[in-house]
Amino acid sequence: MVNDNVELIHRILSGEDEAFSVLVRKYQRRVHALIWRKIGDFHIAEEITQDAFLQAYKKLSTLKNPKLFDGWLYVIANRLCLNWIQRNKPAIHQQSIENTPIEEIEKSSYANYESEHREIEAAEHQREIVKNLLEQLPESERTVVTLHYLGEMTCKAIGEFLGVSANTVKSRLQRARNRLKEQENMIRETLGSVQLPANFTENIMRQAAEIKPVAPTSSKPLVPWAASAATAIFIFLIMGVGSEYLARFQNPYNVNAHSETTIEIIDAPIVLDIQAKRDLRNQAGRFETDDKRGGIGPQASEPFVLAAATEVADQKSTSTKQQWMQASGPEGVSILGFLASAKGDVYATSPIGIYRLTPDKETWTLVNGSVTNGQLYPMPMAEQGDRLYIVSVKEVLSSTDRGKTWHTLGSRPEGKAKGLIVTEEAFYLVTDKKGVFRSTDAGKQWTAFNDGFKFDAETSAPKITTVTSIGNTVFVLTDLDLYRLHSDRWEKLPIEPPNIFDSFDSSAASGNDLYVAACHDYSRMKIKPSELKVDAAEVKAHLASIKSGKTRWTLFRSTDLGNSWVEITPQNAPFTMRQAIDIKLIAAGETLLVAGGRYGMRSRDDGQTWTALGEIPYTPSYTPDAGINDNTFYAGKYEVYRTTNGGESWHPFMRGMIGTQMRNLVAFKNGLYVHNDWKIVKSTDSGETWTPVNFRAGWNSPRDPDFPNQRLVVADDVPYGVFLEKNKRGIFGSPTIRKSKLRIFQLSADGNTLMPVKGLPSLEFDDELHSKDLSAGEVTLGELAVSDKTFYIEYRRELFKCKPGTLKWQSTGLTDSGKQPANSRKGFQLAVSGKTIYVGMRDGKLFQSFDEGTTWKDVTPNLPLQFKRFKEITFVGSSVYVSTDKGVLTSQNGEHWRVLTDTEGERLIVASLAVDDTTVYGVCNAGAYRLDNHGKWKKVSPEVPDGIRELVFANNKLYIITNKRGMFHVSLGNEKG
Repeated sequence: MVNDNVELIHRILSGEDEAFSVLVRKYQRRVHALIWRKIGDFHIAEEITQDAFLQAYKKLSTLKNPKLFDGWLYVIANRLCLNWIQRNKPAIHQQSIENTPIEEIEKSSYANYESEHREIEAAEHQREIVKNLLEQLPESERTVVTLHYLGEMTCKAIGEFLGVSANTVKSRLQRARNRLKEQENMIRETLGSVQLPANFTENIMRQAAEIKPVAPTSSKPLVPWAASAATAIFIFLIMGVGSEYLARFQNPYNVNAHSETTIEIIDAPIVLDIQAKRDLRNQAGRFETDDKRGGIGPQASEPFVLAAATEVADQKSTSTKQQWMQASGPEGVSILGFLASAKGDVYATSPIGIYRLTPDKETWTLVNGSVTNGQLYPMPMAEQGDRLYIVSVKEVLSSTDRGKTWHTLGSRPEGKAKGLIVTEEAFYLVTDKKGVFRSTDAGKQWTAFNDGFKFDAETSAPKITTVTSIGNTVFVLTDLDLYRLHSDRWEKLPIEPPNIFDSFDSSAASGNDLYVAACHDYSRMKIKPSELKVDAAEVKAHLASIKSGKTRWTLFRSTDLGNSWVEITPQNAPFTMRQAIDIKLIAAGETLLVAGGRYGMRSRDDGQTWTALGEIPYTPSYTPDAGINDNTFYAGKYEVYRTTNGGESWHPFMRGMIGTQMRNLVAFKNGLYVHNDWKIVKSTDSGETWTPVNFRAGWNSPRDPDFPNQRLVVADDVPYGVFLEKNKRGIFGSPTIRKSKLRIFQLSADGNTLMPVKGLPSLEFDDELHSKDLSAGEVTLGELAVSDKTFYIEYRRELFKCKPGTLKWQSTGLTDSGKQPANSRKGFQLAVSGKTIYVGMRDGKLFQSFDEGTTWKDVTPNLPLQFKRFKEITFVGSSVYVSTDKGVLTSQNGEHWRVLTDTEGERLIVASLAVDDTTVYGVCNAGAYRLDNHGKWKKVSPEVPDGIRELVFANNKLYIITNKRGMFHVSLGNEKG
């Protein structure tokens, strides 16, 4: 077959197009089968398959060794899959071949669907069986079965296509047959019935006729095997990273399946015995050494070898061997849910992934980084026997290896998940919009289960607050009632809020004890008395009760599954606790903790006696929590706190958790500085350890609204930042005035303290206008820039400047009236060098000033590139670099501009720029690049592990802040300069 390919390729290059149609017919089914596996959509796979053949036709003359056509074609197809996935990330939904909707298979397999309805129903049932059978196979065997029956490939052809021996393929295929036994014929018939359109080849040939192939090079068509092996290593370096990212969207090849200890299947014509280094692209935090590639479904285990002795003309290459390394901090997390397991493990879900804390450790371990996938909504977990369960955005998944790998049980009903209860009889999922759903087939199918439950799916009323269980008895608490599952029906229990102005806030269970908290509900005070069926006297009496200092909340306890209740409200609650209007209950063992905002109380004897705990971390009723025993509890939404003495003291406990709220990363001397979770932190060891940077004594830590733009900059070898001073606050915590002050701080010479810039006045900041801007999607405070002791800042679409010693900030007269881009919280882009200023406006116009903003010139007509928005502007010496959504431009005077490209003439669209003296770096999803001495982009790193927010150079390393996975860095080695 190899020799046949060589002959066909020579005929094609000689102008015989019919020879290319032979190649298309020969490979179309196997290429389509493989792309279908990766993309998950049958028809899109058809389009990508056509594109793969057309690209192969266009670039065929660049293939120096025609014997490697199989692997070369595979790499082209794989690259097109990666590109498609990257372009369609927000909308992509994982769907492997065996999970493809039956309707898709029917459409492609049976043209006479309408006339053969009975046959379709039979086939429908048959394919459902095949899908379940394939799910039983290890991934490596499933891939071989798919290619053999769906792609109609022989073992030898599969081996040549994937780069393994025919014996290896036969071994995997035989194992699959042994597992499936008598069902093999059904699988052969079902997968074999899927057909590509009859005119598939003709469509490709018709488009190929319009393509002018790349002219053949004068080089020899065959290269030494040594060169091929070198190419394999080369491609390994640049492709070994891509497979990890793709694993989020398809079931990855399991190259080290548990059933196979000696055979590995990899996508390569040549297998090189190369020990792969740890691939950190899907990691964050601390990964256990025995689980380096946790994820959904079968996972590839290290060592992982991927090589391809192929030559792809459009492959962007790099000679670097560096890898992106995960920094250990700074700590910070958004908690989506907790679970205390029967084994003593504590699990915490976050946008980064699933963390686990074992009883013998004091550090959280990230055991899976793919299930949560950046989700911000609650992800409740549950446990039943030796299985864990988790609710994601669209699915319910299970794990049998303590959270390392997860398998999809099925799609779930829409709505924000309020809780998941798993009993011996069924699964119960509670959502905020549609009430309760039940599954009796282990999460595969769900049905609405609101019988007896006064829930209106149209209005989502009443509001569901919590769901809990005691044994197999499930309880659902709404703002007005408590329900218990009994005989396949919800029954209302004999408990109500104490008065018409209260509502239920929280519930908790421990052992046979069930606790419920009711609290004063100010929203009910806004309802007309006539609608509440109360008279004015009752309203007046209730208000008088509140003013008298009476406790505004009530606690109840039941020991008989809710049949009877006893009030256990503390009688000795301090004033600060009595005034609480939001109650959170946490129970474990004999201990019940009650959190009322920032204060707490505890009972260890079923509510008979109470101990005031004083001030505790802010714990509203929606806070995720986990009770381990009588003394140990975890709670927190944006910061994890732990107590080991029954709530008497709480301490932050996030060691090992990676923050996702970092921004404004800057490098100064030997340190890194970044804004993280309301404070500035510093690292001097490449991001491994972090310490807070304090403000000078006598200055309170500034108040920090969520400004998205740059507030830390380094100019004239001094770090600066802009912050809001704290307002004076009233007794209930609200500001006494609605005007604040923006003040510029600078870092002390030792890099440990922030202090106000001497002689620089503050800038008035209107809190009310800021609130309106937030509601309208506008940016109140924009970027800060400094040069020659002159400070520039955007405030409410206007550029202001100020120098130390002046009385107030002065407008430069430059305002931005362009439309605020959708889903963007950036103002205009700003860069200053000496007296020269460049400002990129929201509407894509670029303004220039040579006199510190006294006069302005619109230089947009000089730009050689059309684009919609600016991404970043920076100076390197006298040259300005402007990054846009269509590429990067540079100029020395603003009159003449040049568009930066790589050595192949391709524009690079970067997410962020960084500067080291006179060297410019840029980073995009494909990796980090450096401008060489000829002004061309040269790749200096593998592709990045996640979407990029910021890029910084420090100590011969590049640091990036990613969207969802924290901070990474890569060493440049000898790539610098």
